[in-house]
Amino acid sequence: MPSTSSGDTAAFHGILSFSILVFIPFLLLRYQKADISPFDDNSIMILAFFIATLTYIAATVTEFKLRIRNVECPNFIINASQLSAPIASITLVMILFPYLGLFLLLIWVGFFVTLAIDSYQEVFRLLGDAARCVSELIRKRLGIETQKEEQIDDQPPATSSTTCDSPV
Repeated sequence: MPSTSSGDTAAFHGILSFSILVFIPFLLLRYQKADISPFDDNSIMILAFFIATLTYIAATVTEFKLRIRNVECPNFIINASQLSAPIASITLVMILFPYLGLFLLLIWVGFFVTLAIDSYQEVFRLLGDAARCVSELIRKRLGIETQKEEQIDDQPPATSSTTCDSPV
């Protein structure tokens, strides 16, 4: 995934935040005269909206903190931010306009599949690195010495690209 500039990121977040702020008053208008609230009528959609919004906030704050420290942000954090903001908007649209919301949800699923394919290798690499670091930490704590195997045909030992001593 190509890196995005901070202007592109700000525009993306601004558009999606604006759409959420636009749809909330429409939600209030729809349920203005009704005896039932949107929390009673569409509790699953409201819960999905809150979870998506909290995920969006957490991923965005993490992304900005890493950018401030000039640390490369992992793709799956950027992708989580780019997926959770639209689904928050889509859940509000599904409450107000169900058929339009389903159409937007289908587009979002295609976007999700594209980003999932893009970031699955990175997630598995990070999980593998974490597993290696945990096993190394357990070996150090238990005092188990690892014996180096003899190299076949005088090949240099393979080195890992990650170090477990530095905090992530």
